[in-house]
Amino acid sequence: MLLERGYRVHTTVRDPTNAKKVAHLKALEGVSDRLTIFQAELLEVHDLFERHNDTTVGGIVFSSDSRLLGGSPHSVTVRGTLNVLTSALLTSSVRRVVLTSSTAAVGGHCGTKPPGHVFTEADWSNLELMETNRMWYSVSKTLAERAAWEFMDSLADSPFDLVTICPAWVHGPMLQPALNESCERIYDYLVGNVKEIERTERTVVVVRDVALAHIATFENPQASGRYLLVASSPTEEEIAAAVRAVCPDAPVATKLARGNGIARRHCSSMKAVKDLGLHFVSLQEMIRETCEGLARHGFVQELILNFEVQCVFRFVGVWG
Repeated sequence: MLLERGYRVHTTVRDPTNAKKVAHLKALEGVSDRLTIFQAELLEVHDLFERHNDTTVGGIVFSSDSRLLGGSPHSVTVRGTLNVLTSALLTSSVRRVVLTSSTAAVGGHCGTKPPGHVFTEADWSNLELMETNRMWYSVSKTLAERAAWEFMDSLADSPFDLVTICPAWVHGPMLQPALNESCERIYDYLVGNVKEIERTERTVVVVRDVALAHIATFENPQASGRYLLVASSPTEEEIAAAVRAVCPDAPVATKLARGNGIARRHCSSMKAVKDLGLHFVSLQEMIRETCEGLARHGFVQELILNFEVQCVFRFVGVWG
């Protein structure tokens, strides 16, 4: 989306020579003159931004994920986050850093919140409870984001500011040709791997909304603090029904697993709607885009998609 808007984009990977990892990036329109891929390692403090500051860098967008970096989820994710922030201090060209956090740093409460509690950017996951319940991904995301804010607070006069994006489970079409965790769940429904539908719910958002939120925080100087991105909180039964509606010939499970009813989680993303001009897509449109993406990459074949689903997504600019 940045390329579509005419930006010059500098991005980093650990190995730019690995064609399997970067081929989908080099296939993007506008790559030849506006996308440059550099080698970098989040576990090292480096002068990447200084070495390539031939133009002013409006902002840095990054995510530090222990599942990608390897090692202890606690130390590695925090270290990667702090290294990027420290590297940004080596240049005077960075104006804003946008950190991709997660709802895992917001809603990890293990049922301790009162019924009807509405999660917002003011909420933080309970580290003690998450560690007790061995929710290590949530622990690492929470520690990383907290470390980022503490880092900013420690600076007497920072040349840049920090904004964090906390998206839910991200669905939608994939750029890369490999399954990610959220799309794999939809794939499992499509091919019949799921025999019983779990009695759970999840918070979801489409990848396009997440991308636009990052761009909006990058472009809007008034954006600040945290932004929670939750389009809806469907049950697994509702997700399965949406997959079934979009792909009626797919062997999507209908049987519910045994268990008690679930408590619906309530989240408010009104700050993102107000500040960033986002209007979230419907669950069914989100699932349709995910299914189309899976078919396009060859994970599922000959799916009959119901194209009567209407996209309700629009991005409304807030800066004139």
